Amino acid sequence: MKVFKVFFIVALSLVAACPVFAKDVDSRISQVTVYPDSALITRVGTVELAVGAQEISFADIVPDIDEDSLKVSGKGTASVKIMGARVKKEFLQEAAGTHVKELEQQIQAAADELRKIGDAKSVAISKKQLLDAVLSFSSDQLPEDMATKMPQAKELGDLLSFLDASYKDYYAVLQGLDVKERDVRKQLDVLQRELAQISRSQKMKRSIAVDVEATRAGSLTLEVTYLVRGASWYPVYEARTHFDKSRVELVGFGVVRQKTGEDWEDVEVTLSTAKPTVSGHMPELSSWILRPYQPPQSASRRKGIFSSKAMLVAEDQAMDKEELMEVAGALAPAEEEAKMEYAAVEEKGVSIVYKISKKASIKADGSEERLPVLAQDLDAKFQYSAYPKASAFAYLTARVTNQKDLQLLPGRMNVFLEGDFVGVSQLAAIAPGEEFDLYLGIDENVKVKKEEIERKVDDVLLGGIPAPNRKIMIVFKTTIENYKNKDITFELFDSVPVSEDERIKVRVERVTPEPKEKDYKDKKGVWRWELKLDPRAKKEVSYTTIIDYPRSLRVEGL
Repeated sequence: MKVFKVFFIVALSLVAACPVFAKDVDSRISQVTVYPDSALITRVGTVELAVGAQEISFADIVPDIDEDSLKVSGKGTASVKIMGARVKKEFLQEAAGTHVKELEQQIQAAADELRKIGDAKSVAISKKQLLDAVLSFSSDQLPEDMATKMPQAKELGDLLSFLDASYKDYYAVLQGLDVKERDVRKQLDVLQRELAQISRSQKMKRSIAVDVEATRAGSLTLEVTYLVRGASWYPVYEARTHFDKSRVELVGFGVVRQKTGEDWEDVEVTLSTAKPTVSGHMPELSSWILRPYQPPQSASRRKGIFSSKAMLVAEDQAMDKEELMEVAGALAPAEEEAKMEYAAVEEKGVSIVYKISKKASIKADGSEERLPVLAQDLDAKFQYSAYPKASAFAYLTARVTNQKDLQLLPGRMNVFLEGDFVGVSQLAAIAPGEEFDLYLGIDENVKVKKEEIERKVDDVLLGGIPAPNRKIMIVFKTTIENYKNKDITFELFDSVPVSEDERIKVRVERVTPEPKEKDYKDKKGVWRWELKLDPRAKKEVSYTTIIDYPRSLRVEGL
């Protein structure tokens, strides 16, 4: 019995003394969730495990990561407990990374090109010096030759032609070299600044160490997710208008760019409107206090106040850090099959998520990559709108209804009319199932013109005596002309004068035709007409305004 106890104690001591195995894992980036100002990276690696406590290392993590966002999960044939994960940092003498090496090679190539340009300039300058010598010799020799013998006209012409062509070639070559040198120096400056920016964050070797304990040997696939800066995305749309078919094809793209220091090769991409780098904690409430003015205090008296404020700021920052860890940990991208041609769209709390249906590769050089997000073919009711007081153009709009399960974000919209690019517009935030207007730019085939056809001022009584009041009558006429080969619907907006002072009297008379709506969207004096025009037809809208106010009063807007 004593022998068994001794054996058991020795066995326990041997187990306790067993070292923790360290194992590197080959990993790759499999998924990326891009936010408007950052990205959540998912890195995957598979490793074979023996029984016991082990440390698995994801080496060569290039970007500076938010350690609070680090999250680990895994599955496999091995029976494993994940004990925790941490980021290891080691300072390097030189920056590492594939993209850094590419930048260094490009910088070296640009420097070599500058040397070639410098050599070419030296050769060109040597040729010019030879030309200058020929010109100097000719200037000295010609007078001497002319004293004894008149040179032939052909000889003089050949010499002048030679000098003229040679100098022109020299200056053309020099100008071309100057332009090339300027462009190469600009390129070199951009490359050097990008290298400096990346090197500042890469002069440190980073790795993610995951501590596990395996009770059964086997394989384990680990996923680590972490938040990085240097990535962003924004939406861009294309409205492809088919006027004759009364259809609009609305296509949306997510424009992604990243400068994290490592390329994303063949990864699953999800675009999210969430902002995990912004604190989810509402600022502290404060009262609006009015007090008598007090002069600024001296620096010595402010010291104590600043110290207490600094403590409050530090507490807020600590709170934000904890909340950021909770938010980032909950934002791991969920695998989901695309529900539409371009991307699967879902709402997560207050954010919108677009999961791109195909894998993508995005370079870390800051270049923009357009990823297809959505496409919908919409029934459109086309109409024209104009506000001639502010613009002399007629604007084409299409009234459409968004899909019931699709949220549209605000963004730039490129407009194509029957296949031709006609301009750029903006798309506002549109809710699922919402009816909205697509602004498709101007149409030169529909003309609108507002003009003042009569103005009369009455401020004199009989006998030349000035009247106490001044009365102004103005007649306006707006003409709309349809030069298209089909009927159109036209919305005309105009602003009639509105008085905000009881001394100023305003009347609007002889309105032809009557507007469809007055005080449009609660805007005082903004009237809206609805008109239908046949092909090649013309319509007119006219009204008369009469403004009566005291002669001594200066009125703005007249």
